[in-house]
Amino acid sequence: MTTLAKLDSTSLRLAAGSEAVVPLSIRNTGTIVEGYRIEVLGTPGAWATVEPAQIDGLYPDTSTTASITFRPPKDGTVPAGSFDFGVRVVPMEHPEEAVIPEGVVEVLPYLDTTAELVPRSSHGRRGATHQVAVDNRGNVPVTVNLAGTDDKSQLVFRIQPPQLVVEPGQAAFAKVHVKPVKSFWRGPDVTHPFVVSAAADATSPVALDGSHVQTAMLPKWFFKALLALLALLALLALLWFTVLRPTIESAAQAAVAEERQEAVEAAEQAQQAAAQAQEAAAGAQTAAETAGNSAAAAEERVVEVEEAVTNILGGSEIVVPASLRLQVDTGQGATATTSHTVPENTTLRVTDWVFSNPQGDFGRVVVRHGETIVFDLALENFRTVDFHFQSPLVVADGETLDVTVTCSQVGAPPAVDPPTTCDTAVLIGGTNATPAPPATP
Repeated sequence: MTTLAKLDSTSLRLAAGSEAVVPLSIRNTGTIVEGYRIEVLGTPGAWATVEPAQIDGLYPDTSTTASITFRPPKDGTVPAGSFDFGVRVVPMEHPEEAVIPEGVVEVLPYLDTTAELVPRSSHGRRGATHQVAVDNRGNVPVTVNLAGTDDKSQLVFRIQPPQLVVEPGQAAFAKVHVKPVKSFWRGPDVTHPFVVSAAADATSPVALDGSHVQTAMLPKWFFKALLALLALLALLALLWFTVLRPTIESAAQAAVAEERQEAVEAAEQAQQAAAQAQEAAAGAQTAAETAGNSAAAAEERVVEVEEAVTNILGGSEIVVPASLRLQVDTGQGATATTSHTVPENTTLRVTDWVFSNPQGDFGRVVVRHGETIVFDLALENFRTVDFHFQSPLVVADGETLDVTVTCSQVGAPPAVDPPTTCDTAVLIGGTNATPAPPATP
């Protein structure tokens, strides 16, 4: 070894928020001038500093000293307990001969707990709900017991949960339901003061003052509203017998007379419609006879056309455009094949090929006609490529076209839900030929 490093103290005890300095002795036992880079490893490295963090030009057989300062923050991010650390000293010229003296820092526990009642005051006829928020700003978990009391025993308390366990740097909440023991129907509001105590381990209980204002079951405006409603009902009754009822009776009589007149007119219109319907039925019978004659003539013409087409096509092929898509999906490092078999009595002539690699995958795509390789392409060389030929590739009935894809790497760009398979497709275009029916002699 060309370097020796030693901590003056390998065990420390610190209160959160305080600091301690540990000297680090470094000696160059090599034969050349050496420089060093110093860093603190482990959890204490987040709240430790090195001065200086880099040493330049330490001559052989000489020593120097650096200072390691530990400052654990006083908050819940650093819990109480012991933390191992190491100080890595890396020689610039011989980094493979780094040395790491080790030590332990013990952070002492401390308590800092606050509590709050929200809201401080509530209103209601049958009770209300408050909330207690307990905030643990210390570095050890605390258990807080909650209880509610009032001097006159006029309230019933229900606390959920009655005990809170709060982790360092966290807050916890409990609901406090208060309900008056007795209700009253009318009268002024009654205020019930109460106290919710929050007692944490090894600390004095915190008293949270609150109050609940109990209101009467019947609101103050209830009787005024009842009198107004009775007066309104009396006014409506007067209007009914003096104004509305005579008006409604007159309107009903007029409506009956109007409906009677409308019924008479509707009967006359129905008679006229019946006469017109008889005339229309006679005309429809004549039209039906004419349509039947026309349909018979059209049927004879269709038979003649079909016979002519059969005579023209006799002894040849019926050729129609053909298009099919062969899709291959396969995982990275795997190979998959999709095949198409030409149906019986059909000849497929392929003139157009379109290869699609929308994700930019890496691998190979091979197209075979039986044992013959038609195409062998590298996926990384294209996203979309097409080929068109004058002389078609002829695939007889029962023969197959096979598309085989070997996925080396899924090349889709990063996304929220990136694909895990290669996505390759081959679109084939051409014609399908089938024998025409025999010609009519």
